[in-house]
Amino acid sequence: MMNSWEHDEERLGMVLSSKVLLARNFSNLPFPNKLNYIKGRENGKDVYNVLKNELDEEITLHEIWNTKEEFSKQYLERDLISKELLKNSDKGSFILNKEENISIMINEKDHINLQCISDGLKLEEIFERATSIDDKIEKNFDYAFDETWGYLTSSPENIGTGMKASVVIHLPALSMSEEINNMSKKLGKIGIAIRGIHLDGTKVFGSLYRIYNKVSLGLTEENIINKLKEAVWSIIIEENKFREILLNKCRYELEDKIYRAYGILKYAMILDFKESIELLSNVRLGAELSIINIDKGKLDKLFILITNSSLQNYLGKSLDDKESKYERAKLVKEILT
Repeated sequence: MMNSWEHDEERLGMVLSSKVLLARNFSNLPFPNKLNYIKGRENGKDVYNVLKNELDEEITLHEIWNTKEEFSKQYLERDLISKELLKNSDKGSFILNKEENISIMINEKDHINLQCISDGLKLEEIFERATSIDDKIEKNFDYAFDETWGYLTSSPENIGTGMKASVVIHLPALSMSEEINNMSKKLGKIGIAIRGIHLDGTKVFGSLYRIYNKVSLGLTEENIINKLKEAVWSIIIEENKFREILLNKCRYELEDKIYRAYGILKYAMILDFKESIELLSNVRLGAELSIINIDKGKLDKLFILITNSSLQNYLGKSLDDKESKYERAKLVKEILT
């Protein structure tokens, strides 16, 4: 089944990115929540020193207790680190490569959360990369591993492979129809979860969703990846059904919505974050449907750069709310034109 669609660029164009996370713990240490900060800080340095010599690329260690809040927050907004890691700011650190498609959190809920990220749907490719890095770490440290249970983690749902695979996908038609709730229930029955990336209270805006495996116990890494890819494809099929309905029943209104969004993004003098995300989502739908000719890569770059912390770090200065709206609009114009 997979081979029939995994090279279908047109349909897979709604997939923004893939991520594989491997959770690991050292056998001789308590979990991070019980770990004293002195030993915790050593963990980050020890893992970094090993990988600095083992990897054929430049990496940087960021110690959260030594960095400004806004600096770390931009990586949180880009899903390269987690809230749990920031909560452990006295002993938490993270390692990034230059391209920022490898992020290794030290002392989050587990001693190591090794993440590899890519654009599009490339789960096998990034799993191989994550495994290669994991092997390099394991050569130098003794992991907590049980022959029956597999890798031992702080969360029972991650015991086994210790792997969480996920995909970020753009689902505006399912969001408009509210069919996304039914899809979530169906996926839940097979151990797959779906959650919105951007939330206003409980309501999702921007139509971006993360699809991921809920459990890893009793499954192989290959099982997890195949199950997730099948779930992604079933979602793509449903999304396309509802896009066809939109095109057939209200094409003019849809085109109007897309071009209006593009016009506002190109000419607005101020843009708040929520409005920007929703407008970018509309324009991306237009690009996916070939209604508007625009590079999806530019739109995806903007999804990342226009968050408050990322914007401030990109510009290298602090911004109040009014300045953020002005600079956001200015940046959007620069990238789109």
